[in-house]
Amino acid sequence: MNPHESSDLFLVSAHELRTQLTAMKWLLKMLIDGDLGSLNDAQLSMLRQAAGGNEHMIALINETMAVIKNGDTSVPYQSTAVDIGRLVEDAIRDFTSEAAQKGIHIRYTSPTAPAVIIGDTAKLAIVLHNLIENAIKYGNSDSDINIILATGEHDVAISISNTGIGIPPSDHSKIFGKFFRASNASIGHDGTGLGLYATKQIVERHHGSIVFNSTVDGLTTFSLQFPRLENNSQSSVSAL
Repeated sequence: MNPHESSDLFLVSAHELRTQLTAMKWLLKMLIDGDLGSLNDAQLSMLRQAAGGNEHMIALINETMAVIKNGDTSVPYQSTAVDIGRLVEDAIRDFTSEAAQKGIHIRYTSPTAPAVIIGDTAKLAIVLHNLIENAIKYGNSDSDINIILATGEHDVAISISNTGIGIPPSDHSKIFGKFFRASNASIGHDGTGLGLYATKQIVERHHGSIVFNSTVDGLTTFSLQFPRLENNSQSSVSAL
């Protein structure tokens, strides 16, 4: 199957999946709002977490469909002050159970100062979800994922590290390519080859940068850097 046929098949499948997720969104809302009966606090908390995950999946599908159809992440961006620390904590919570199934522990080092940037919350959540999901998927069982969030005078830096299969040197220059998957990632691991492509697009739309270091069967670290919102003034960062 050539890339064009794969794109068409993915778009059809994604549309069907989005339709089902949208239906689930409204069902979850009815449950949370009490339209189908009262719930206790623990049940409401779990439903709200499920609703948040459902919203993330809808956003991810929309973003991926835009990448395939238009060649870039052309879904409109919203420019607001975003607390990256909170986004990281939310993403870790979303993947804690999945990581635990492989015996993986996610360790987080939080910043000493507020890590706030101008950005689109939903798009930045996609970046974090893509990188953490990859760290789990391609990481060794019974290992650690280390996430470090730090603030500088003018920037916010995030690093996500895992020990796993790594990325072969011959694939380094192509890893952010559309539909590209590392040669050792295709064995026993599902994927579309769009996650890192979309991630790089989103990061760069936020005037940020993404780089990585990786050793086969060793440590892989993805490092992100964004302009920091200074003095609570949105004018310090240009529009997305």
